[in-house]
Amino acid sequence: MSELFRRYPLAIVLSVVVHVAVAALTFVVLERPAEEQSGDDEEIILAELVTDTDLQEEMQALLEEIEEPEPEPEPEPEPEPEPDPEPEPEPEPEPDPEIARQQELLEQQRIEEFQRQEEELEQQRLLQEAEQLRLEEEQQRQEEEQRRLEEEQQREEQQRLKEEAEKQRIEEEAQRLRLEEEAEQQRLAEEEERLRIEEEKRLEEELLAEEAEQQRLEEERLEQERLAEEKRLEEERLEEQKRIEAEQQRLAEEQERERLEEERLAEEAERQRLEEERLEQERLAEQARLEEERRQEQQRQAALEEQQKQQAAAEQKARRERLLRKKAQLTQEYKQSIRKAVTRKFRPPADLRPGTTCTVVARLVYPNEIVDVQVQQCSGGGPLMERAVEKAVWSAQPFPSPPHKAVFERRLVFEFKPR
Repeated sequence: MSELFRRYPLAIVLSVVVHVAVAALTFVVLERPAEEQSGDDEEIILAELVTDTDLQEEMQALLEEIEEPEPEPEPEPEPEPEPDPEPEPEPEPEPDPEIARQQELLEQQRIEEFQRQEEELEQQRLLQEAEQLRLEEEQQRQEEEQRRLEEEQQREEQQRLKEEAEKQRIEEEAQRLRLEEEAEQQRLAEEEERLRIEEEKRLEEELLAEEAEQQRLEEERLEQERLAEEKRLEEERLEEQKRIEAEQQRLAEEQERERLEEERLAEEAERQRLEEERLEQERLAEQARLEEERRQEQQRQAALEEQQKQQAAAEQKARRERLLRKKAQLTQEYKQSIRKAVTRKFRPPADLRPGTTCTVVARLVYPNEIVDVQVQQCSGGGPLMERAVEKAVWSAQPFPSPPHKAVFERRLVFEFKPR
């Protein structure tokens, strides 16, 4: 029995538990009386109620008996001398064979019933132990699950701390990048402002150079006209001088002739003298008249030159104003074409309200490449409107090319009003 218990302990324990469970419900042990009632053929059966405590005590005793090690065989004792035979007792009267057979049957039934009870108790004990083992395993499994949950919570806490640290690092990195971007934007804005000033200065210099060239050409034309006028006056003066010299030569010849004829024509000489005086006065008057005309011509020429200078300055100013108006017109048309391109790509948000206007600032690379877009302000619109306008501007890339290089602006600012 102990060998079986060592080889199959779990089966034996389960068998005892089952027996105890069955016996706990109800169990009755039948026992035959030691003696029969005389004169009565019926058997009297006594019933004894066995409680769960009695069964457990019997099972405990049985288990202790099972668990005791088998005694080692002792050496056989030496045969002792047989004592003297005692006188044999008187033989007892033989029992009734039928009664003995019934007693044996009852004894055998009681032994079988007791064995069955033992098996049921063993099965019940085994079931209890199995249930105890299952409960212990369940408790151990729950403890392991609790430990796993605690470890999982610790891992989640560590992960959360890592995520918070990573989030803080990302926020710090974003702050640093934002500051760097703002500094870069400020530097780019200053660079754009410097380039714009240089571009305006260059355009101004080009305009001034064109105006200076035009003024130089105008001055050359006026100088040529003045020289031509002086040449004409000089030719007239030379012709007048030649005429006077011819007149003087003629007068000399006449004087010579009058001198030769002086004696013959005394009265004619006086008359000739008077004529000469008259001619001299006329000559002087003519010379004074010519001098006055030359002076008046010089004054007229100077007034004409002054008038031409004033006219050239007025024309230059008008030309500059025309250039500025033309540049403003081209700039307006250029921005209008950009607005149309953005409007074609614009997808209005659901909460768009009438009268919404956005100020868009775009940084460009000549002639029409977009490098940055900022929607600074949307009157009547929210963040959805700003994102929609920014997306439309990016979708409109490349912008229409400027009609003239002077119209191009690196930092283009225009108003966008959706239809």
